[in-house]
Amino acid sequence: MPEKPTRQHRDDRSQPTRTGRREHEGNRCGRQTGLWSDGKNRRGSWKQTRHGRIGLGDLLHVTEADVRNLLPFSKAIELAREAYLRLANGKAVNPDRVWLTVPNGASMFFMPAYVSGQRTVSVKIVRLNPRNSTVSLPTVMSDILVYDSQSGVLLAEFPGESLTAIRTAASSAVATDVLARRHAECLGLLGTGRQAESHVPAIRLVRDISRVVVYSRDKGRREAFAREISRNHKVEALAASSPEQVVKESDLIVTATTSHTPLFQGELVQNGSHLNAIGAAESNAREVDTTLVKRSILIVDSREQAISTYGDIIVPIREKAIEATHIRAELGELLAEKLSISRGPEDITLFKSGGLAVLDAMAADHILSQISGKTL
Repeated sequence: MPEKPTRQHRDDRSQPTRTGRREHEGNRCGRQTGLWSDGKNRRGSWKQTRHGRIGLGDLLHVTEADVRNLLPFSKAIELAREAYLRLANGKAVNPDRVWLTVPNGASMFFMPAYVSGQRTVSVKIVRLNPRNSTVSLPTVMSDILVYDSQSGVLLAEFPGESLTAIRTAASSAVATDVLARRHAECLGLLGTGRQAESHVPAIRLVRDISRVVVYSRDKGRREAFAREISRNHKVEALAASSPEQVVKESDLIVTATTSHTPLFQGELVQNGSHLNAIGAAESNAREVDTTLVKRSILIVDSREQAISTYGDIIVPIREKAIEATHIRAELGELLAEKLSISRGPEDITLFKSGGLAVLDAMAADHILSQISGKTL
């Protein structure tokens, strides 16, 4: 019986590393013996695919820095648009999330996806535990595992934080480009975390933003965040004293919080505004209230996910304030021109998203191809 390939493990993630990369050619049968990159002789095996030679012992560890360097917002927006189009046209598979709850432990969910024609298939694993904050651990953690779509070989492991922030902001930018008024110029942010920060450069690529207004509960944090945004993006940034100030002064609004209750009263939103609600991706969590949902032209990333997972949609349906048909379209349906909406100058548009695995799959495949092109 042939030997199983040896798989090494590395904890050093300071740079992308390919575990056990071979520096010689194997024979036609795919078995090889020789010198590996660590100077040791080992036996290993590889599989020839239409995408090239895949080492069964090779695992690429991608760092947060790699993600930020290889996934600029302009490219992320292009990939997000393409992901929504392919999903709408039946050229991507985005199954329902699979949840696992450990008693007195972390909740986890799994997000697999595949885009037709890609060399890879990916699975994102997200872990949630609010109690982690008491022991100085993140309350939300994620990783993305990327596999060869033909052989099933594990190719790479990605940390999820930067990729999630960039692809989420890119998704909102695509929605903003489709739904928001062309002359919108003031961006309001509710939240001062990584997600909120990423939305500034992303939204500025699709609208001429001249001013940013931001609020979070911590006064010192929101003031520091405003200074950081102003310095990094050369735009006027103001720390607001309340969520209501953000809503009243902005014509583009992003809610990027972990709140379980609405952040503001929906009647305060100015006519003609566009909102991207990206937090509250759980059935019992809300960032926006029923009044706003009723007032808005409602667009979602996924109908099925919206009515099963998003509290911002589930609660108004449960209250019988709206029906599921209040969802006018999925973003991909608008991009693919399968559906259309008529938006007047006074209409409010609301894009509710909780994140689709297909966005991760597109981004991860792109990053892996960039690294592979430089290292293989």
